[in-house]
Amino acid sequence: MTKQNLNLRTSLLAAVLLMILGSVSPAFSQQRWSIGPRVGANISTLVGDIENEKWVPGWSVGGFVMYSSINHFGISADLLYSQKGARVKDITFIVLDPNDPVLGSNKYSYTERINYFEIPVLARYFLTLSGNFRPNFFIGPSVGLRLNAKSKNFEPETISGDRDITDQIRPADLGFAGGFALNFEVAPGKRVLLDARYTYGLTDITKNPNNSLRNSAITLNLSYGFGVGKNY
Repeated sequence: MTKQNLNLRTSLLAAVLLMILGSVSPAFSQQRWSIGPRVGANISTLVGDIENEKWVPGWSVGGFVMYSSINHFGISADLLYSQKGARVKDITFIVLDPNDPVLGSNKYSYTERINYFEIPVLARYFLTLSGNFRPNFFIGPSVGLRLNAKSKNFEPETISGDRDITDQIRPADLGFAGGFALNFEVAPGKRVLLDARYTYGLTDITKNPNNSLRNSAITLNLSYGFGVGKNY
């Protein structure tokens, strides 16, 4: 093989490699930071010293910031207005006053609604390094700062009405969250995220020394992320 042929083949190989790298690098380029709005629906209940508790729907609305490195790992933080609580059905009570319209043994039901400013900080493991589809698992702590709380009786109507129970609920709630997310790129630097998560309260939320209650919530979220910073 002549030196001229060797140089020609080397040049052709280098050109092919440059073409391959040029076509591959855009597919693997990504922005490490993203931010955006997040809206979701909660179904929550209370667990602990409580009977006949049922799930109650609520909203989870706010925003997020996420960092994902060029390997499989990332981290995110949410700032959310989150509605939690429970519906309690058929609690027996006895009224002995003959002038009371609900005299005798009766049952009543009520809903407790506790609104939080919630901050989950979640470690994420991405199943793919990059690309248009990046599903991931996540897990981490979640802190809820109580905003307000109300209780409303809905059966029987004679004792219906809202009661402010904010002073009966502790000002902060520490929980643990985990779930799975689907991450789709819909345009350069823009992604739609769908996630399902479960959050379990680790601390007692009530100030009543004779009761212990913890939050339990399942949330489905829809988010829209905007890439921030340069591509890697």
